[in-house]
Amino acid sequence: MVSETKTFLGGDAVKQPDPIIVPLADKIDEYVLKLGYSNAHVLGVLVQLLTLGKVRVDFRDYSERLQLLNLNDRMARTEAVELFDRHMLAMSRNDEPVSLMATQKIVVQAPKVNLPRVR
Repeated sequence: MVSETKTFLGGDAVKQPDPIIVPLADKIDEYVLKLGYSNAHVLGVLVQLLTLGKVRVDFRDYSERLQLLNLNDRMARTEAVELFDRHMLAMSRNDEPVSLMATQKIVVQAPKVNLPRVR
């Protein structure tokens, strides 16, 4: 399960009042459809989320911040890739129509690293 917080962009940024809790599988499915089955972007989002515990994804009109509810669910990069591959295999077994509308710009932002100051 992940916590999702949306910030809508349009003049003034408007943040949704409270984060909502969604299953990770639902977010993967949503991103795969939004990105036109572009696995590289979805994999990048998923790997950062599962290895670091949080990720921010910028779309044209809004940004989403996803965070693992339980930071103990973090895993190694190889495990995250394997989880994604298993999910995509399960999705390919379903004969659901593929969305042809792809988002033009997705930015996966790595977290800021604060380095100690040297005196």
